[in-house]
Amino acid sequence: MNQETIGKNIREARRRKEWTQAALAERLAVTESAVSQWEIGKTSPDLLMIPGICGVLGVSADWLLSVDAEKRAKEIEEIMKRANDLDRNGRRAESLPILEEAVLRYPENHELARWLMHATDDPDRKIAIGERLLEECTEEGYRSSAMQTLIYTYKEKGNLQRAKELARQMPGLWTTSDVFLTHIAEGEEYQEQARILRFQLLNLLYEAMHYGTVYGESERYYTEDERAEVAKKCIALFELFFEDGDYAFHHGSLEEEYLDLAKWHARRGETDDALDCLGIAADHALKFVEYTESERGSYHHTSLLFRGATGGGDVGLWSEQNSASDVLEKMKKPDFDSLRETPAFREIEERLNSAAGPWHVAGT
Repeated sequence: MNQETIGKNIREARRRKEWTQAALAERLAVTESAVSQWEIGKTSPDLLMIPGICGVLGVSADWLLSVDAEKRAKEIEEIMKRANDLDRNGRRAESLPILEEAVLRYPENHELARWLMHATDDPDRKIAIGERLLEECTEEGYRSSAMQTLIYTYKEKGNLQRAKELARQMPGLWTTSDVFLTHIAEGEEYQEQARILRFQLLNLLYEAMHYGTVYGESERYYTEDERAEVAKKCIALFELFFEDGDYAFHHGSLEEEYLDLAKWHARRGETDDALDCLGIAADHALKFVEYTESERGSYHHTSLLFRGATGGGDVGLWSEQNSASDVLEKMKKPDFDSLRETPAFREIEERLNSAAGPWHVAGT
């Protein structure tokens, strides 16, 4: 056994638990000095103590002893790549059993636990994993991710008290890293940080506008006509931030807004306006398919506020069928019955059918 490696692992696992050396010593019925000597690599625990140490710290013996550490790291990397590839192609359900098995094999790996927390649709399971991460993990990135998931999941479960308790622990909008890094940066670094901040603020503002009409029981606040006005404002927001069709990922957002407007016009008997909006929705759906199937790392925004920024980053997709298929499916709804026999409607169907099918995300 490598004393220094074991000591480092004991220290890491102890700190995850947020225990002092004295607290760990008490649980193991040894002296605080013994724990200290282990952690600095001066001595190592007796082999007979290893199962007890693993049980107390909640880690595997392989992990504690760094047995086949390189092999284990490679296996975990491959597992996460498989899960990510499935998720990016709208096949999240298929990644779930892969992650479940991986977490059983590597219970001490917080990255796998976080992925499983996001992959599962079971709110109770999300809560169990999230709370475990908060209890065991001191790394801020994992804790922040767990808290975000827990806040939304507790709201879904009706536990608003716990959701608010966690939300109040999160930094306010003006005290986030994106804001501070922008304020202290200079030159090219400032330009990069400012672009990041603008993207974050754009997405937050869009969510506050759009998702409030989708998930927030909007009938309490908006009439049908008012919801159409919100869709128009969302479209205007993207037009304000981007020029020359430089929407990249937000082609998907614009598809949704124009579809909502198309339904609204169709219900009002405004056939020409409904077909215009439906055609624009189809355009954005096709552009979104093109974007997801391209090498997004080579895409560079041309809009003034984001000029030079890449369109890279993972695209998480919620269904196996692409956005062209999504629009075709929504066109089957009764809202569009009055348009169905028009030449323009059939032309839109033909354009979408040419690209409809499963996602083929670049890099997977």
